[in-house]
Amino acid sequence: MVLARCVELGQISEEPGFLSRRPLTSAARHAERLVASWMRDAGGQATVDPVGNVTGRWRPSGAVTVPVIVIGSHIDTVRNAGRYDGPLGVLLGIALAETLATPPSPMFPPLPFGIDVVAFAGEEGARFSLPFLGSRMVAGDLPAELLARLDTDGVSFGQALGEAGHDPESVVGHGPSYAPGDILLYLEPHIEQGPVLDVAGEAVGVVTAIAGQTRRRVTLTGRANHAGTTPMRLRADALGGAAEAVLATEHVARQTPGLFATVGELKVMPGSANVIPGEVAFSLDVRHEAETVLHEAVGTIIDAIRSIAESRGLGVDVDGVMDVAPVACDPRVTAAVQEASRRTLGTELREVVSGAGHDAMVMATIAPVGMFFVRSPGGISHHPDESVIESDVAVALGLLVETVRVVAERVRSGDWEGTADAGGRE
Repeated sequence: MVLARCVELGQISEEPGFLSRRPLTSAARHAERLVASWMRDAGGQATVDPVGNVTGRWRPSGAVTVPVIVIGSHIDTVRNAGRYDGPLGVLLGIALAETLATPPSPMFPPLPFGIDVVAFAGEEGARFSLPFLGSRMVAGDLPAELLARLDTDGVSFGQALGEAGHDPESVVGHGPSYAPGDILLYLEPHIEQGPVLDVAGEAVGVVTAIAGQTRRRVTLTGRANHAGTTPMRLRADALGGAAEAVLATEHVARQTPGLFATVGELKVMPGSANVIPGEVAFSLDVRHEAETVLHEAVGTIIDAIRSIAESRGLGVDVDGVMDVAPVACDPRVTAAVQEASRRTLGTELREVVSGAGHDAMVMATIAPVGMFFVRSPGGISHHPDESVIESDVAVALGLLVETVRVVAERVRSGDWEGTADAGGRE
């Protein structure tokens, strides 16, 4: 059922021929309605908030207000995406609710907490250049400046909200969706998006930390001129400087254990074969699980770029795009997943660090968080060839169900509360 639903959801796209589903689009609304229908079919109450977060709620019989476990991931995609990055976690959450709510389960309704499954919108940042849009909404952390931010078609976030029938000002002023103490934990199942589990031949692994991310937009400004008449020694070639900057970025990453640094976009202007590039804008993405290492590396890279620009007579401008601190998963959640693994698999899971960002990073500001990964064959993600193995998904569902059972036991016995804080940030 989980995989069949992934396939069905993967057919909903903004563009024919491949999967692309950004927030606040007709494709997103179609996907939201479908996910909400699956939640209702599973006996939950489903709602959709203004940015497109779909929340399914299951409560113990007779309970009005109880703490909850939140299971979540996202249903938006990058352009030309695969079917499993995000949706797999959501659909595992719905399958969990179906499993617990099906008589004669000894676990539901006597659970000492409720279950919420959240399908977040806009995690990828593929529209309006703000990742974690939906989880920021839930955490009450949408910046007011977002209202004026434009997508590639010139549509602002505020305009998109208005066209969907929502008051933009109330959205960016929205407080957290959960009161303090309402959430026992947030758990996010997700495909690994990397090769570690596949190389090891393991179906699942537990995440101990999510690497912090810094993104910058760098612009080098030189002087456009004729490619056939301007002597090499008299040029101010912005692309030449950018090429050096890319290699300098790579060098810093190779010299720093655990660091990932990437230049994934370059925009060359004026972009003609016979004109020396006068301006180049490029992205800079730097990631590490330790905040101090991340900040030092970003500083080293930016200093190197400024030095390259000075040596070539180029102007340089660096704009901040995103700074997300590393998040350490809550030890209580990780311990519960490991105990569930011992019970279901007879062994503990491999511990891994997530180099990719996830909604758990934002949810860590309001709840204890944890994650586990499902093997990505070939380590492929953000690509149509992204896949999962059916037996791995069955293992993941069993692990998720047993983790809930472990937490329930610890809550009932009073052993759940610990010294770990809800923030999880380093």
